[in-house]
Amino acid sequence: MWPSHHRQAACAAALAVLLATALPRCAALPACGALDSAASLSTGKGLVDDAPALAALDADSSTGLIYLRAGSRHLVASDLTLAKPLWGEAGASLLVLTNATLVIQAQPEHPLAQLFDVGDGGRVVFGSDTLRIFPEWFGAAGNGRTDDSRAVQLAADAAAASGAPMLYLQGVYGLGSEVVFGPGASVVATPKARFISVGGNPSGVTLSRGGFPFQMVLPHLSGFAGFCLRLLGADLASLHLQTLSGCGDAIRLELAVGPEGSSDASTVLDNTIWFGNITDSQIGIAIRAGPGCVAEACVLQGNLVRGRSISGCGTARGLVAAIGWFGGSPTPAWDANQFDIGSITPCGRGKHYAMWHAAPNATTASEVLKVGSGSIHLQEAQPEGAGALRGLAALVDWSGQTTPLLGHKPILAATRPGSKAAFNGGRSLLGNFFTLRAVPDADWPPGGTAKFYVYHQAATGELCHIKCGAEQQPGSGLPLVACTQVRDNSALGGGAAVADEIELTLINLSGSVIRRDSKSVVFRLAVATMGVP
Repeated sequence: MWPSHHRQAACAAALAVLLATALPRCAALPACGALDSAASLSTGKGLVDDAPALAALDADSSTGLIYLRAGSRHLVASDLTLAKPLWGEAGASLLVLTNATLVIQAQPEHPLAQLFDVGDGGRVVFGSDTLRIFPEWFGAAGNGRTDDSRAVQLAADAAAASGAPMLYLQGVYGLGSEVVFGPGASVVATPKARFISVGGNPSGVTLSRGGFPFQMVLPHLSGFAGFCLRLLGADLASLHLQTLSGCGDAIRLELAVGPEGSSDASTVLDNTIWFGNITDSQIGIAIRAGPGCVAEACVLQGNLVRGRSISGCGTARGLVAAIGWFGGSPTPAWDANQFDIGSITPCGRGKHYAMWHAAPNATTASEVLKVGSGSIHLQEAQPEGAGALRGLAALVDWSGQTTPLLGHKPILAATRPGSKAAFNGGRSLLGNFFTLRAVPDADWPPGGTAKFYVYHQAATGELCHIKCGAEQQPGSGLPLVACTQVRDNSALGGGAAVADEIELTLINLSGSVIRRDSKSVVFRLAVATMGVP
């Protein structure tokens, strides 16, 4: 028999070779029989509780790692903690029965195949030395056809309970039911990873009830008719999304109040969400509040959603919006949320498309909607009301996108109501800043007022922050004309409403008569923004 120190050195050398070359069986290393003790000290047939034998193997100082042969099935019917590395061949498995907890301290080494078979109530927990875990270890096929939702949920729960390892996603996982990520979850997905709906499942991924201090990279999400991603009572999450397509709500921020004394989801606070593209979804970003979410009972505050583009219509009929707010009345406490979108392309069908839709209107909101420069793509065949702004927002910034651009030939303002057909070729404006011409029907005395009419898609009854001005005069420093009153005529009652119409009352500050046959006055108009015109 070898001296013990020689035997340990030989085992260490053999173990290094095994780890470096991923030899299929430790049986090739006869001097290190203890490495294969998981097969020799327990049945490996799933018939009796192997937890005591595995615990003894883990405690054996002569054991380097715990090796599981292909085809072996080890029953864990009582709590078990393994500190030594676990190395298994494809086809080896650990069956964790109800009420048993298996704690894996070191990073397992196993192919992308099932390693853990978890019964109802069984748990697998990973220690601080574990870096990554995979849904495939819990039985996920990752082929885009099989329902992998249970395997993904088990892996996510294990990651959340452990707090150290990340859930690593690299396959195409079919979800036949909703998957919930808890507040301790840390998720990383490769660019190829996807969650797709199978079996008509309408629900994708929910982040629920608690703080999320970890940065998460989620996979592509597609085909969920209800929602692709939902934040339900989630706070402090930092999420990177790739693409979301074919969703009901692509991204949903949701508030809910549970029964008295129960856990609720009444806050959505300070989350940061980056996404690549949202395509063909009913609502790009949806904010939804359930019954009882009134005033301070529910708070949605300080969230930032930033993405490259929102485009397309979705497959269902009805309202389609880039951003939509749906809540009770009175509304919850929601303010200081920002939505910064690179581009919005309204779809070519359905007259109900809205860039921003609020139902009911929130009278105390201070939200910010920003759409990137040159980025509102209004198709030629857009129906009336496409790209509309509905509801109250503190700032709507379309980043200088104008029709036409500043410096181009000014648009002639109408002098009579109901003149859209003659205004700008019959097309309503869409953007922030415009140059217009004011040519009065009659002589316009100094200090007198005259009415002009322009048409803008943001005029839907809730238009706010309209400013107008003109160049200053060298002597007085006053503009030639200024607005004294602005009215959104689309909100008139008694059947007098005119779609998209904004009525401007201008005052002549030039100090002289502006004659109807004289050179027209050029002025600037800023619509739905807090910027200077």
